[in-house]
Amino acid sequence: MTTVDSAKKYEELLGPSVSASPYEYGTLFKAENFMARQRAKKRFKLLKALDLKLRQILDGGEKVYFITTGTTITMGERFFVGWVAHLVNMRALVFTSRRILLLHIDLRQRPLEVVSQLPYASITSVKSTWNGLCSIRLLNRKTFNFQSVPSADRKFVVDFLADIVQLTNAPFEHRRGIEHLCPHCYVFVPEHPASCVSCGGRFKSARKAGLLSLLFPGLGGWYLGHRSIALFEMFGTAVLWYFLVFAPLFGVSDPASGPLSLEYWITVGSMLLLTHVIDGMMTHHFGRKGHHPMGQVPLAVSLPPFMDRPKPDLNAANKLKLNRTTPPM
Repeated sequence: MTTVDSAKKYEELLGPSVSASPYEYGTLFKAENFMARQRAKKRFKLLKALDLKLRQILDGGEKVYFITTGTTITMGERFFVGWVAHLVNMRALVFTSRRILLLHIDLRQRPLEVVSQLPYASITSVKSTWNGLCSIRLLNRKTFNFQSVPSADRKFVVDFLADIVQLTNAPFEHRRGIEHLCPHCYVFVPEHPASCVSCGGRFKSARKAGLLSLLFPGLGGWYLGHRSIALFEMFGTAVLWYFLVFAPLFGVSDPASGPLSLEYWITVGSMLLLTHVIDGMMTHHFGRKGHHPMGQVPLAVSLPPFMDRPKPDLNAANKLKLNRTTPPM
């Protein structure tokens, strides 16, 4: 029987001898023309990278209809940290029969530790904007803009979610939004506690991460696990300190120049203080965008078997139905 792990190309998962799985391959790899087939190949590569982690996260009977990639960068993140915000916010967007899963991924689309979810019950509207965003408005009046989603995938996502919002509903909860899952057992853990109430797995502290970056930019990122970005920050900060403080202080740059003025040290001190404060604030902010595990995240030794199901249904997405009640007046 063909599985995601054993398949060499996505076409093999559309054949008759496919092992039971939580994936609706007919929807995932629907390819009617050349460009659609190229997108299906990329989606297949992404699914192979996420397969093991997804099987640990999904609930019994939960099905995956579509996956793509995107980011949720805010204007403030883009202003203060620039391209770093894109790396920290890269997500695999997994659309299941119950929710949108957001899995933190790296540049090679490998899953990292932070996992969140957006229940369909919390969505009130969805649209594609003129500047290429997939904008999702929630019942708590917050709006999430998925950016960097391929245009064809964005169209599918908007149509898919629009059907759910218009034709279906689960009980309305006006305070629900993005929910962070425990990276140890994948249950929803509200707020930002020190550990998971379900499995006892410990989380890293966003406050500690912020203080470390306040002390020296990059230390907090290293603590959270953003190692490549942290090394870049620490190197840049060290260079800044050397040329602005140590070289002038010990006369390395120009020994004949003599002691520098008080105005110079006030300017340099203000610049370095601002750099440290901004990095500390942004590290604390990113530390609160999910639960970062303290210690090793356990990997499943064996995955639970899925019940046998018929051959993938090409119209699975059109048949998706949830039970939704009428909102209170």
